[in-house]
Amino acid sequence: MKSKLILVAALAAGLGLTAVENAPAVPQDDSLQKQLEQLQKIAEQLKVQAEQLQKQKEENAKQKAEADIPQAEAIQKPDKPEPQKETKSEESNATDASTESLKKIKLTLLEAKKIALADHPTLAQTKARIQSAMTKVRQARSAFYPSVDVNAGITRIRDAQTVRPNRDFDNTTQYSIGASVNYTLFDGFQRDFVLLQAKHEETVATLEDEMARLILLRQVGNAYYAVLLAQDNMEIAKHDADYNRVLLEDARKRKEGGIAKPSDVLNFVLQVQNAEVNYVNAEKAWRIAIVALGALLAIDEDNIWENYELIYPKENTQILPGITEMIGYAREHRPDLRSADSDIQIARDAIKAAENQWYPTVGLFADYGFKRTHSAHFNKHYDRNISYGATANWNVFNGYRTTSTIAQKRADLDVALKGRDDLLLTIDAEIRQAALAVESNRVQLQRQETVLATATQIRELVHQEYVNGTTTITRLNEVQTDVTNAESARSAAFIQVLQSMEALRAATGQILEVDAD
Repeated sequence: MKSKLILVAALAAGLGLTAVENAPAVPQDDSLQKQLEQLQKIAEQLKVQAEQLQKQKEENAKQKAEADIPQAEAIQKPDKPEPQKETKSEESNATDASTESLKKIKLTLLEAKKIALADHPTLAQTKARIQSAMTKVRQARSAFYPSVDVNAGITRIRDAQTVRPNRDFDNTTQYSIGASVNYTLFDGFQRDFVLLQAKHEETVATLEDEMARLILLRQVGNAYYAVLLAQDNMEIAKHDADYNRVLLEDARKRKEGGIAKPSDVLNFVLQVQNAEVNYVNAEKAWRIAIVALGALLAIDEDNIWENYELIYPKENTQILPGITEMIGYAREHRPDLRSADSDIQIARDAIKAAENQWYPTVGLFADYGFKRTHSAHFNKHYDRNISYGATANWNVFNGYRTTSTIAQKRADLDVALKGRDDLLLTIDAEIRQAALAVESNRVQLQRQETVLATATQIRELVHQEYVNGTTTITRLNEVQTDVTNAESARSAAFIQVLQSMEALRAATGQILEVDAD
């Protein structure tokens, strides 16, 4: 008991409070019970005074914090909801997000390509050109058939007579009707060349359609991946904002406990605001990109971004075939290269057609009809006219026009051959560059994934150091920026891998095999 009294007295004396100093001296002859009661009263007084001092200290700290932190921070600071209501709100938001996601049309890259091929106006134009070329082929074939004509006429003739006055005329009316047949037997193979040229135009129109499909598919792929990159940037900005909000709440609690400074709170408020600005910019880029994709798909809906959800593809990790193999595939499947081969063939045929102008033109004809004067009542014995025969025409000199035409066609052939060689070099370089880009982008993606993992690990360590007070808030901001930059670089590297694979498939012509994707 004596030890307890001594402890309480010492505590009171150490605090130096008035109640202890003014406490009456405990007489040595009093009982221990009375001394204990007095000391208990003193302890109660001390407890009340300590509580008052603590309340006064909290009020002073609160007033100082309100004076230091601007009103902008107070607007940013959300009211702390009750735990039960917060859980209910999160569940409701998750349900709404799930329902909204179900309403959107999920669109893969393959489906986007099929929609573009079916509905894009450019392909409708190329299809119309093919139909026009097909009609020219039918026109060229008509030259191999005979030509049949039916004719009829009425002729009024007024002949002046020399033995009569000049004002007198003999007026007669002549009626005629008949049919004629003409057929070209040989024209120096000119009809054959016209037909070949028409077929060439049909082939070119078909290849132009394939080339338009290739370009369109490449554009759809680029637009699709641009949308995905913008989506990634939105997610990165959202994660950055969420992480800084966590740090902001922690800084507010630490400030209330007198550990953190008001500037620490404002720092994380600024970081959250910057992340929100980045999210707005990424969302704008995302909307612009998806509108561009919708134009390629011939979709002109309002707020298209609210109706479609793009599916993120998996990384294509297949081993690339050899360069020689890819170039060989391109020579067989690239539409522009096949069109160049067709140009060479038609140039060679044009030379033969020009040389065939040295040959004669041979044809057959037959006419059958009736002709009668003053009456249209024909008599098959007296009014009938029949003629038939063969014609031949052979040009022996035309001022060296044929020779000049042959020289021109040979020059056109040389142009076509050189053009094909140039195109081969271009395709070869395009395939090699695309293959190198794929390999380089894959290595870069691996490096960026390692960088992201390292940056994330450093951020966790620095965050713990900041909590422990062994590092500055500036360092924490730096490592969080490093993580955000690493996430953006990793996303860009992944999209570059996909885009380079698409570019390689376009360079070889494999992109046209939509059903094989």
